[in-house]
Amino acid sequence: MDNLLYDETNIESIVEYAQRLESKTIDSVNKEQHSYAGMYQDVPENKKIENKNNKGSFGNYLEEAYFGKKNDNKSLADFPLANLELKASPLKTLSNYEVRVKERLVLNHFTFNDIDKEVFETSHFKEKNENILLVFYHHDSNLLPGDLQIQLADLWQCMKEDESQLRADWQIIVDKVHAGRAHEISEGDTLYLGACTKGSTAATSMQVQPHSDIKARGRALCFKSCYINHIYQILAQRKEHGRILEDRILSENETFEQKINSLFNPYLKKTADEICDLIGENYNVANKSRYADIARKIVGLKKSEDNLYEFNASGIQLKTIRVEPNGTSIESLSFKNVDFCGILEEDWEESDFYSAITSKFIFVLFKHDTKDSEYYLDRVVFWQIPESDYQIFKDVWEDTKTKIQHGDYEHFIKMSENHVSHIRPKGKNAKDLMYTPHGTFEKKKCFWINQEYIQKNVLNQIYGKA
Repeated sequence: MDNLLYDETNIESIVEYAQRLESKTIDSVNKEQHSYAGMYQDVPENKKIENKNNKGSFGNYLEEAYFGKKNDNKSLADFPLANLELKASPLKTLSNYEVRVKERLVLNHFTFNDIDKEVFETSHFKEKNENILLVFYHHDSNLLPGDLQIQLADLWQCMKEDESQLRADWQIIVDKVHAGRAHEISEGDTLYLGACTKGSTAATSMQVQPHSDIKARGRALCFKSCYINHIYQILAQRKEHGRILEDRILSENETFEQKINSLFNPYLKKTADEICDLIGENYNVANKSRYADIARKIVGLKKSEDNLYEFNASGIQLKTIRVEPNGTSIESLSFKNVDFCGILEEDWEESDFYSAITSKFIFVLFKHDTKDSEYYLDRVVFWQIPESDYQIFKDVWEDTKTKIQHGDYEHFIKMSENHVSHIRPKGKNAKDLMYTPHGTFEKKKCFWINQEYIQKNVLNQIYGKA
């Protein structure tokens, strides 16, 4: 089109045009430019209102009202002459004022029959999403798409940044289709690239799969919420500080699981005391978190996972478990504290808890063979919660959200009331409180996975039933 305000064949020109929106709104910039590619006047106010609460309405409005492109469902990238895809991602502000991405980023739907015939190098995913123009905006359901403020617009070249892990994730999904197990695909299978469900209900989205008579729920490829949030944080840091070097543990052509195993293998069957000698740490029996500290030290983590690229990008949960001689453990697993204010603004699939349970777990198992002997590093296990159990976790989350809405902070689900998950305090002491939406302060609490569930689904599979 002759009246475009950017060169649709040039990535740099398109990105620069998008960056005019930063700290502004689409409508305000269009008014400054007196047009959107010469067609701003063609978007009536009633169309903005009609689309206000539809998912994807901002992205559609951005594409049409700012870039002058009619939205379509073509399989090509949005800017085919530049091989550039356009994606919009909403942001939310937490109660501690931290800005995070609100939800996973859906890339493209696929059919099982089509993806079954692909190889990664020529896959639709790689071809369409190699270069992505990401536009991050502040979500506000009370505003029209043209009035939402854009925080950041920049280019993300995922194949240059993370091809090895994205390739591994894609192959995990495709291998299940090849094996006639598309009905067993789960978001927890992968680290960065997920296969999220599509369709309002399972019943309305069932598809045939090529190697099984069992129908499977339709899927779309997506950047998982931890990965797209990590991308946002990286792009924001690069914009503020210039090109920064993020600490990574992966080498080229190496998957995350391969790297983790290579880091832990030298210490297998060694006691905690012996490992401390080898890694140059003091072994303090009075330190209740010494086993977790050892595990973090081995992979290069500081006291939180924030210093390593791969942990930030995947949201993977590193958990240590002490196993008794008979293969049992008394430990339940905790997550981050519940944000009493923030949870009221969340939907289930956009919630922090959903993101946590759909991430992979690394279980570092320290075991001893007699009651009085020292624990040694027995093995490292990658595990994910099966998708068939997501509904049970959702029930606990919904019950928690409802009780917070009603100001009830004393009757959350207990371990004795649910065989999978529960809520209980996690604060440092009774004075460690959190602000609530009712203007009060309550004891910090968090979601837990029950010891019974971990015993049945992890430890019993490794050591057998006690």
